Amino acid sequence: IDEREKINEQGDAEQIEANVNETTEQLDATGKPADETKNGKKAAGKQRKAEAALEAAEKERDDFKDKYLRTFSDFNNYKKRSLTAAALANCEGQAEAIAKILPVLDSFERALEPMGDSSEDPFVQGMFMVYRQLSDAISSLGCKEIPAHGEAFDPNLHQAISLEEAAEGQPSGMVTGVMQKGYTLGDKVIRH
Repeated sequence: IDEREKINEQGDAEQIEANVNETTEQLDATGKPADETKNGKKAAGKQRKAEAALEAAEKERDDFKDKYLRTFSDFNNYKKRSLTAAALANCEGQAEAIAKILPVLDSFERALEPMGDSSEDPFVQGMFMVYRQLSDAISSLGCKEIPAHGEAFDPNLHQAISLEEAAEGQPSGMVTGVMQKGYTLGDKVIRH
């Protein structure tokens, strides 16, 4: 019996020792079972991959945001340039059209000058009416006559065709006569 008990005890001891060895092998340095360590390594790997993917996505987002802001800014600048160019083209077109109408207005003035405002003739009154309508139409577009007679000569507004001696008591550099009226459209001189 003693031998049997010894064998049983030895078998039990061997069995216990085998179990301890197996458990020791399954534990890592942190004292956690090996299955948990493998899962932890897998989870850590997945977490690193997820963080890398997140960083890549954030970089891509920042790149797209930068491209969007640049494109948005470029488009706003394009719109401003287009509006400015359209306004300039509109102003240039108006100036060109008015410049072509001004000789007609001059012809009306020359034709009506000898008739005077007090004429009873319906034809003359009709001509004055047409002249006023044409003059008002041009004025409504922002076209203004440049004051000249008796004003100081300004080379930006006036065009000299002759030079005369100043009359006694009159300062030099004054406009003494107007051959053709000058007009401006806004700040631009249409005709000197």
